[in-house]
Amino acid sequence: MKKIAIPISIILSLGLIISCHSEVHDHDHEHAQVHSHDHEHNHEHDHAHNHDHDLDHHQHNHGENVVIFSSEQAKKIGLQLETLSPAPLGQIIKTTAQVLPSQGDERQAAATASGIIRYVNSSLVEGDAVKAGQSLFEIESSGMAEANISVKVKEAEAQYRAAKSAYERKCKLAEDHIVSQADLEQARATYESAKAAYDNLKGNFSAKGAIVRAPISGYVRSIDVANGAYVEAGHSVVTVSQNRDLQLRAEVQPRYYPWLKNITGVNVRIPGIDTAVSLGSSGTNWVSYGKSTDAACPLIPVTFRIRNTHQLISGTFVTAYIVTRSSQPVISVPNESLVEEMGSFFVFVKIHGDEYDKRLVSIGATDGIRTEIRSGLSKGETVVTHGAAMVRLAQNSAALDPHAGHVH
Repeated sequence: MKKIAIPISIILSLGLIISCHSEVHDHDHEHAQVHSHDHEHNHEHDHAHNHDHDLDHHQHNHGENVVIFSSEQAKKIGLQLETLSPAPLGQIIKTTAQVLPSQGDERQAAATASGIIRYVNSSLVEGDAVKAGQSLFEIESSGMAEANISVKVKEAEAQYRAAKSAYERKCKLAEDHIVSQADLEQARATYESAKAAYDNLKGNFSAKGAIVRAPISGYVRSIDVANGAYVEAGHSVVTVSQNRDLQLRAEVQPRYYPWLKNITGVNVRIPGIDTAVSLGSSGTNWVSYGKSTDAACPLIPVTFRIRNTHQLISGTFVTAYIVTRSSQPVISVPNESLVEEMGSFFVFVKIHGDEYDKRLVSIGATDGIRTEIRSGLSKGETVVTHGAAMVRLAQNSAALDPHAGHVH
């Protein structure tokens, strides 16, 4: 085989080229590693940055139970607040009570004679307002053989005129000392008696017959006879009530008997009104309670005398919250502060500024106006009273807004 001679210069040139290529390849590999490392570092930096941004965004996003309610909104709805302070709230006895007329608050008018009754005002109905002395009915008896009113009036008038004439004559004779002082006094007594009888008949009877007048000012509670019916003298014709002073009669279970001596007042919930009203926190309205029961009625009667300042109607039934004295202070809120959701109760607590915290609470007894809070609130916290329902609506509106609570 023929050998080929390769000059040494070419061999050296090839070695230099291979070496340079190897260095270039190593440099590119290192550069790629550095680039990859920088990419990973930048990715971690971007992830950390995004995490910090999310954390900062979360910190600026209000919690689910925090409601933003501006001062303009609060002013518009008349939002009211109350700072909590413990106060006594004794045993509350909830029961049903009946509203009854108070003694002297209503009067009956009776027929002053027997006869056929006629309405002075044919449109007179129960509930009409009347004034004391107002003519309501006339009783006709002219066609009756007995108890004829017109005959009685004429007889009384004749007796009155005769007694008057006799008294005046004896007065003149007494001036001349012809009659004794005793005879004069007797004549005067007879005259005054006849005059009173005549005036009474004349005032309560007319040409048609006897007149039945309203005994007091008030309203007609009941009309006891029909127009054109026959009525006996002394029979009740109409009942007039002032509806000013009333009695509230409740019946409670015997287990509440130990607390009855500590009653301080009563609150009632009137049908058709959402909130209860206080009929007095003082014992001056308190009348009495029963000291025994029987088999027919095993409940204890409790009676209050109240001033009708809330348009209570005699004869109706109300829900009564009988309040008793206690020395144990508790945290309580007005009933309008409570918001109910699915059986749970919440109260809106003012945090600061326009922020309100929706706080879950555990409730206790209620007197119809305030409710005891057993847990969830503390002394010194400020809660929403009037307007709690509107704050709740604001929370619900914010929950429907996907951008609610976000700060950009």
